[in-house]
Amino acid sequence: MAGHIEARLTELGIELPTAAAPVANYVPYVITGNLVFVSGQVPLAGGELQLPGRVGEDVSAEDGQNAARICALNLLAQVKAALDGDLDRVARVVRLGALSIRRLISPASRKSLTPHRT
Repeated sequence: MAGHIEARLTELGIELPTAAAPVANYVPYVITGNLVFVSGQVPLAGGELQLPGRVGEDVSAEDGQNAARICALNLLAQVKAALDGDLDRVARVVRLGALSIRRLISPASRKSLTPHRT
């Protein structure tokens, strides 16, 4: 049986994706006490990065909003996974974080962007 939050999402026509597995060396969420900390999410859908770029330069404002929506759905999906599928356990959201990826940088280019210390 779906909880109140799941029912409301369904009523709004919103379907949460399956929580994405990490694509790098990080954990998608950490539970400490009664808090869940979710790693920043990118606009990943169907295993593919969606709408990379800078709003106003590479993507339209509408595409930027769509990317933000995908990030938000991914955040909710991770919270749902952390809480064994029960979003009704959420009492309060303290902080949200999402990432927009402008361009993929090659490892060689990344080295040139790293500040050198003397």
